[in-house]
Amino acid sequence: MKKFGKLFLIFTFVFSLFSGFSASRTYAASVGEQLLKAEDGWTRIDDSNSKLKYIGMTWNFTTDDSRFYDKTYSWSNNGAEDKIEFKFVGTSLRIIGGLRDNHSDRISITIDGETEYFSEYKKETSITIGQILVYEKLGLENTVHSVEIKRLNEGNFSLDAIDIDKNGELLDPGTPPAPTEPTEPEEPTNPTPGDPTTPELPSGNRAILVVTMTTGLEKEFDLSMEKVNDFISWYENKQAGSGAASYAINKHDNNIGPFSSRKDYVLYDRILMFEVSEYNN
Repeated sequence: MKKFGKLFLIFTFVFSLFSGFSASRTYAASVGEQLLKAEDGWTRIDDSNSKLKYIGMTWNFTTDDSRFYDKTYSWSNNGAEDKIEFKFVGTSLRIIGGLRDNHSDRISITIDGETEYFSEYKKETSITIGQILVYEKLGLENTVHSVEIKRLNEGNFSLDAIDIDKNGELLDPGTPPAPTEPTEPEEPTNPTPGDPTTPELPSGNRAILVVTMTTGLEKEFDLSMEKVNDFISWYENKQAGSGAASYAINKHDNNIGPFSSRKDYVLYDRILMFEVSEYNN
């Protein structure tokens, strides 16, 4: 009995320690989940906020419906010119929308000139499900950001709310963009072949690589065919059971901002499909 009592005390201690560890972990929602309120570190802004600019002729504004955050919901009735624009300061952004079978599966969101895609389509769902995390962007520079959201094919699109990081702020639509520091023009040089300081000029064929993730998010890259073929080789090798779990795609000079380089790390097990559209440079 004494031995059993000691084992019971040890089990109780280990269970309590594990439970305390689990409770201390921070849960982060994933795209596609219902998110009824802003998580820790985020603040939620309702779709009815006057600083959100709705452009177009077929917008509808629902009120007093408990399916949606703060009982309000905005949706576009398939208008080709309908879009949403807003500006904010912060490092993170989440779009809270609705899912339904008549919603678009290809909605573009452009942040500071860089475009990505998400979906609000859910098969065989005839009643809109509200308060869904449909898009997330992390790691932005803490400055003024301009955002535009619009659909690219048939179907409605909607907005229930937006979440920004807790220290962020939604701005008036007329707020000017963040100022950039002027740079001194460099003296022209005559680079010599083989000089490591010579900028690499694109040559040969290029392609638009569109990678569709399992969440419905699409990432678009303008790359040389050499880089596209390298990506395809990595994917096929990984499919055969060898190679790294992720692939780094260098964005080069595409909206590089103040950074020395920007790379997207694409995870193999998160890729649903990819498309290559080749063109001549």
